[in-house]
Amino acid sequence: MFSKKFPKLGVQLLVALAMLIAIRYILGHYYSFWIIPNTLKVSLSFIANTLIGMLAGPWISVIVFVVNDVVTALNSGYQFIIWFTLLEAVQGFLYGYFYYGKKLDIHSKKDWLYVFLATTVIMGIGTFLVTPLLNSIYQQIPISVQFFVQGRIFKILEIPFRVVVTMLLLPQLHRIPEVRKLMGIKK
Repeated sequence: MFSKKFPKLGVQLLVALAMLIAIRYILGHYYSFWIIPNTLKVSLSFIANTLIGMLAGPWISVIVFVVNDVVTALNSGYQFIIWFTLLEAVQGFLYGYFYYGKKLDIHSKKDWLYVFLATTVIMGIGTFLVTPLLNSIYQQIPISVQFFVQGRIFKILEIPFRVVVTMLLLPQLHRIPEVRKLMGIKK
């Protein structure tokens, strides 16, 4: 069932993943911007997450996301909470499941719908379900406050942004033979 979802682990893939982890850090820390001041902040790290999933598949993405989360927690000085790491593992799996081996065409309405579904599932679980629950448990921030006072509800507006960026980027990357090879796409 998941045999097509497990890429060949080689030096080229490891180097690409290491670069994407660095890019994820840079995008997450230095390329976040406010769409609605003090309410909706968008980080471009989802681009690196998508590329990791696209190249690594679900199972290797789990490992990459977990290692990245543990290293980030250790370097940040924040309290390490295993549940956030498990959430990263789930999200890594989802990115890999949806994007590994999937060739997208910018002109295909079906592919736009596919990316919309993938983005909605990934954000639905991480942004709208598990993160608010964990913040409620560990930081004692009520879920209603997170959604309505802190503005988490406005993250819904991030979904179309992510879909457009993903559909503009991935089909272009699929043109590169080395990328297709890493993704497990023939021809």
